[in-house]
Amino acid sequence: MKIKNTLISILIVLFAINCVMLSGFSFFKKPIAENQQIQKNTNNDNKLWCVTFQLVWNDFTDKLSNGKPVQFVGGNPPIADELNKRLYTKDILNENSYYITNGAMTTKLKKQIEKTIWKKFHEKSDILDSLNWSNKENYLFYAMLKKDFNFLTAFDRYNPDTFNNSSEKVKYFGIKEKSDKKLKENISVLFYKSEDEFAVKLLTKENEDVILLRTKQDGDFETLYSYVNENIVFDEFTKKDTLKVPDIDVNEIISYPELCGKRITGTNFMISQALQTIKFKMDNKGGSLKSEAAIAVMRASLPMNPISPRHFHFDKPFIMFLKESKKDKPYYAMKITDTKYLVKQ
Repeated sequence: MKIKNTLISILIVLFAINCVMLSGFSFFKKPIAENQQIQKNTNNDNKLWCVTFQLVWNDFTDKLSNGKPVQFVGGNPPIADELNKRLYTKDILNENSYYITNGAMTTKLKKQIEKTIWKKFHEKSDILDSLNWSNKENYLFYAMLKKDFNFLTAFDRYNPDTFNNSSEKVKYFGIKEKSDKKLKENISVLFYKSEDEFAVKLLTKENEDVILLRTKQDGDFETLYSYVNENIVFDEFTKKDTLKVPDIDVNEIISYPELCGKRITGTNFMISQALQTIKFKMDNKGGSLKSEAAIAVMRASLPMNPISPRHFHFDKPFIMFLKESKKDKPYYAMKITDTKYLVKQ
């Protein structure tokens, strides 16, 4: 199974496995839309991940240090060490689905990005107006990913029902016992171990695999994806089998404060803003993903100490060397600790 299909897949998996939500902060000038949320440091069970932030980080490190790991003065936060591993690159994506650029934060660059993403994806940016464009010495690393997929045939609708004993009901789609047998072509059973341990793959016209996993296994996305691959048996979806999947609608802005405001070792630069947006929708017909990421870099302001008079007074023990200016070793040295060799009045 090709790993380039994991992007959409992992976003779906998160709703089946209930992991931990990533964090967020606010550096925004533009008010957030009513249906958007800013993720903050919590211990919630949901988690979102998209490759876009890794793409801008890769571009950032390529420009800053020829791809070598970035180190912050005072030590790296865990997320920086993870990003430095570069586990994901643009090679996992079709070039028609992403756009990456970098440059000085000028009006010209902003217009160039807006023009390009409209021409390539027919999309407007949800992130550019949230960045600080007032300092033209700042440098921007930017990426957008756009994916659309359609199931081979639209799934049937279920009546709204609860999710994980929720008080409210949500929309569902899938395959019922009496559904048209043609819908079976939409699904491939990867494995079924029990009513709490199974995985399926939903097929699309665009060859974007949507992998759904339900499991009691623990671990990060990388671990859980490996678990799926290690257990694939490709079983048949029988006429008595059913499928039930909730509709999904994600609209998030994620920020990474732990990467900001720290000087990068060996440079006079620091990250001033690190943002990511994720918009993902899926229903019985298919889905779409739009994600942007941006890292803004600025010169670090070094602390300025007030200038004080300096007194070069050799009125206490000192050492003296004599050497020729074009030589690298002295020809005479002495240490003065008392007045023995000093001229008296």
